[in-house]
Amino acid sequence: MPYKKLSKTLQLLKTVYSYDNTDYSKKYFGEIGYKTDCLSPDDADLLRQHNLQPNNFQTLSHDELLGAFLKLRESTSLTWQSCSRFFIKGLSGDLPRYRQTLMSFHFMSGLEAHAFAPSQRHLNCDVCGLPKQSVFDRTHALYTYYLGHSWNETPTNFLPELEEASTFEPPEVTKEQIARLSALLRAINDASEDETPGQLEKRIASLKLLPKADKYKRYGMLQTLAVTGVLPSDPETDGQPARSDIVHPLAGWRGRMGVDYEVASKVFPNLAD
Repeated sequence: MPYKKLSKTLQLLKTVYSYDNTDYSKKYFGEIGYKTDCLSPDDADLLRQHNLQPNNFQTLSHDELLGAFLKLRESTSLTWQSCSRFFIKGLSGDLPRYRQTLMSFHFMSGLEAHAFAPSQRHLNCDVCGLPKQSVFDRTHALYTYYLGHSWNETPTNFLPELEEASTFEPPEVTKEQIARLSALLRAINDASEDETPGQLEKRIASLKLLPKADKYKRYGMLQTLAVTGVLPSDPETDGQPARSDIVHPLAGWRGRMGVDYEVASKVFPNLAD
């Protein structure tokens, strides 16, 4: 699917998935759908061509989700190296959709076959974090990634993300794009000892290191670095608590932890080129 030809498609999805376009009279297993009467037949056909039809709800059990991830892992063309290139390209602002894939791939790589083990709240598996049953709109999940967001709170959405990313050609990254990642890591490593993730995000914003990114998109990219271990994290970090809208592992980072450059060189082999 040619990424650069999706501008019209994304504009249509923006119209459908606007906050005030919710169809409260249409429900899918408890999920609220979005009105699509704003789409012309040609518009709807364009979305179908890109497999981005709105209200594409799917219901999967834990075992079905896990099995789908494991099957995809055996067949996907994605690798650690290609996913790191996706991230570098997304970081630069050229292709924001690519920001999520490294985090998703990291999650999939750590999965093993197992039975559902209920957590204390009995909603998610204590082994992998996947829910006992998921209901999600595939297209809405992908749309948020096209906007440049990256999240680790809903691993269910990693499945359609990785399925789609598997169809992309791994991008070539330029020296300038690699230099931007290097500059970001240096800036993180220059943090004051007690700097919090929230303070880090504000400092990164002031340095204008991450184009086409608002506060939450910057958090997403920093979260990917934390998930992959490039930013060390302590789940019991002392001192000033992180903001409530920052989740672990990023929430467990403090400035004194800096950057783990040994991990960074493995996650991003391009840094050594």
